[in-house]
Amino acid sequence: MRLIKSIATALCLVASLTTQAGGTPGHIQQLRDLLQPITSLSAQFEQQITDANGFEMHAATGLFQVAQPNNLRWVVEQPMVQQVISDGVTLWLYDPDLEQVIVQPFDANIESTPAILFSGDLDQLDSAYFIHQSSKGVFELTPEQGGSLFSSLQITFANGAPESIALTDGLGQVTRIRFTELVLNPELAADLFVFDIPAGVDVIRNAN
Repeated sequence: MRLIKSIATALCLVASLTTQAGGTPGHIQQLRDLLQPITSLSAQFEQQITDANGFEMHAATGLFQVAQPNNLRWVVEQPMVQQVISDGVTLWLYDPDLEQVIVQPFDANIESTPAILFSGDLDQLDSAYFIHQSSKGVFELTPEQGGSLFSSLQITFANGAPESIALTDGLGQVTRIRFTELVLNPELAADLFVFDIPAGVDVIRNAN
């Protein structure tokens, strides 16, 4: 379950949502203009986690799907099958190798994740991060307050579509997620974001 928790950590960027927006207004608006048209997304992903020295600690591939308002589906296919799924109310973390699923509420901390980029709640995004466009199509997002698991988030666009996300923590560890076979605004069935718990697996329920 350690690996699946690392996946959830990559998704869960804990940041305060109570501060006022920061960044150059033009940069904020450019990011808004790129994100606003996206109501759903489906893509294959390649994930790489490296330490501060650039040494690869973990690599994975799989499927990433989101749909507004807070539907999330992160399915690791290699090296081991694992799933993080939410319908915006409940979050399921499933590790079939351990025959175990963790069930918990989709709470405020989970909401402040990279998936918020595609949730449609751009006001919340503005209030959570200082936004700066470092080069064309590359935006650096820094949590407005301390206490986050990550010190910065970078999203890169190519031809108007998200190409990659990179998360850096306070120790210099970097989680890079690159999208391929990306489809914008596909019709995604609601049941994709509800996990049907298999018979015989251990269920751990966290009330948060």
